[in-house]
Amino acid sequence: MRILLVAPMVPQEDGAGAIPVLLYAELVGLRERHDVSLVTAVGDEPGEEQAVARLAREGVDVHLADRRQPPPGLRRWRRRWQLAAAWMRRGWPWRTVWFAAPAVQAVLDRLAATRTFDVVAVEDDAMSVFRLPAGVPAVLTEHEVLRPRAIDWRPGTPPGWPRWALRELDWRRWENFQRAAWSRFDRVQVFSQRDAEAIAELAPDVGSRVRVNPFGLVLPPAADPDREVPGSLLFVGNFTHPPNCDAAVWLAREIMPGVKARHAAARLRIVGTAPPREVRELAGSDVEVIADVPSVRPHLEAACVVLAPVRSGGGMRMKVLHAIASGKAVVTTTRGAEGYGDDPPFAVADDTEGIAERAARLLGDERARRELGERARAFAEKHHSPAAWAARLEAIYEEAHSEQSEVAHG
Repeated sequence: MRILLVAPMVPQEDGAGAIPVLLYAELVGLRERHDVSLVTAVGDEPGEEQAVARLAREGVDVHLADRRQPPPGLRRWRRRWQLAAAWMRRGWPWRTVWFAAPAVQAVLDRLAATRTFDVVAVEDDAMSVFRLPAGVPAVLTEHEVLRPRAIDWRPGTPPGWPRWALRELDWRRWENFQRAAWSRFDRVQVFSQRDAEAIAELAPDVGSRVRVNPFGLVLPPAADPDREVPGSLLFVGNFTHPPNCDAAVWLAREIMPGVKARHAAARLRIVGTAPPREVRELAGSDVEVIADVPSVRPHLEAACVVLAPVRSGGGMRMKVLHAIASGKAVVTTTRGAEGYGDDPPFAVADDTEGIAERAARLLGDERARRELGERARAFAEKHHSPAAWAARLEAIYEEAHSEQSEVAHG
């Protein structure tokens, strides 16, 4: 198939967040069997320019727009005003305004005028606003369905009121924006059953077009069990995502005392991007907080058990997949287990005591820990490698293409 892949950021095997990592796995898997053209925008995120150079070395057919900020000065202020004006005028959520660089449309128009494609794969609803090649079936990957919520009436101190008001107004935009985005596509794929059910509830007319397809990644090297530090627990998260802040606070303040009561040598390390004050203040005698590390790999190898006590948010958790693919023993919640079927290769609990008990038991049982890690690694190889994910993607693309062909031929 000739696939046009439209992505909000540059694919990176070792990117700082989940999206660049899964985009890279998607690209690797699809390129094994298909002709893929990638359209994306290079921004200011760490490592993006190096990632573009790597894609070029690998022979990827990549077409770039530029959404980098201009140097400090008049041009940067002009760009900020343009973004603010677009937010006010278009009614899009801010994240869409930020990622949907207008220059992407020019790239898409040029490709549509000079090439033909069998399917357009659009990653993330932020990229749903663009005009796509006419007559080509289009598949949207919705990375996380955001459900409506009540207004958060905790504006904080007066200096923070304007930011609070803008944040709440922005959130109100998501419901209509998502519905409009989903309605434009022949198929909408999500990573978890919870998100599929949310779309069916929020947009019943789209429900029949939704497919559940858990993502994959390029498998990292298996962690060396001999490098584990006795008693060590690890939580990894991008703290610009509020569910990770909630999980870290719950883990350090409520779960860890239960773990310590059962395993006195337990110590927690929290590693992540841009931890806010509430997370940094969790540091203490048994909790270490480390920000913005160049690589999470050494911390992962040192951990006996990886914890992911997420209790909010949607989608599928890259932190869980990366840990099990590395062969680590993982304890998570039902929400953290979404996307892994009915027999996930990790321990699951949803309450403070249950998570503490499972974590402490694994800390104290090296054999059980290693057996669980080995099963987790094998599970990831079978179900979440680039090839396995690409096969599921291919089936969805073929379905959309076949349906449109049937409609076209009456």
